Amino acid sequence: MAKAGNSEGGARRRPTGAGRAAVGAAKRASGAGEIGGAGTPSPELTAKLEPRKGPTKVPLNTRVLASTEARLNWLVNDRQSTVTNVVDVALQEFFDRYRVPPADHDGRITEQES
Repeated sequence: MAKAGNSEGGARRRPTGAGRAAVGAAKRASGAGEIGGAGTPSPELTAKLEPRKGPTKVPLNTRVLASTEARLNWLVNDRQSTVTNVVDVALQEFFDRYRVPPADHDGRITEQES
């Protein structure tokens, strides 16, 4: 059985996993298969597209031991949480233990007088 090729000469593949979900989301977002006027987003889509309100987040890149990553992934899956939330809670508890002063919403630490 011959493989079907694409324009670059490679085999065509159906999206799997996250790729399939992205294709499905794109179809839903474009209105494919929905009943309603063209260009009229559904209330559900409108709610998903509204900007999220919450504290400002910044990227934090680090390397951890493989055993630490395994434990983190277990906790995320067991508690149905996210890596971001778990790491934030863990760091906040660590900072509290070592009496690191809190920061304001802009990320500035104001030294507290003793």
